[in-house]
Amino acid sequence: MQIKVTQSSKSEAERLRSLRLAALKDAPYAYGAVYEEDKEKPITFWQEWLAGSNWFFTSAAEGDIGLIGVEKAGADRGSDCWIFGWWIAPTYRGKGVAALMLAAIDKFCIENNWLRQGLGVWPENQRAINAYLKLGFIDGGKPIPSRSKPNQLYLPMYRNLSI
Repeated sequence: MQIKVTQSSKSEAERLRSLRLAALKDAPYAYGAVYEEDKEKPITFWQEWLAGSNWFFTSAAEGDIGLIGVEKAGADRGSDCWIFGWWIAPTYRGKGVAALMLAAIDKFCIENNWLRQGLGVWPENQRAINAYLKLGFIDGGKPIPSRSKPNQLYLPMYRNLSI
């Protein structure tokens, strides 16, 4: 199985849109966004999101199979960077793809001196929590209010990189 993780270019807004919509359609319970709303957003929305964040696309011989984003974290995050939008197509889950994606993110984070990674997960998404624990993230403790869904809490998780 040949898997490739590449950083997006600023001209790949349509690719980002396609992958993000696939993620929202596949796992609506896992994200703070809603497929029905995001599918109506103009291409300029996707271009701006691509320009303001660092996205990595994952592909196999048959095409795109995943995406993951990372950006410098705000002061309230308790980390140097924040990982978000992580998705892997169902047929590729449990096959080591997440570790390959995280390795690409790790390299990018080290290059930017972002050595404490953070991410958020809904507390009821036990499958994702287990996957993150397996990848070396630790439970950040008390759930905190979501920015995208203000009435919902998310569990922060953290991972330290060493160089």
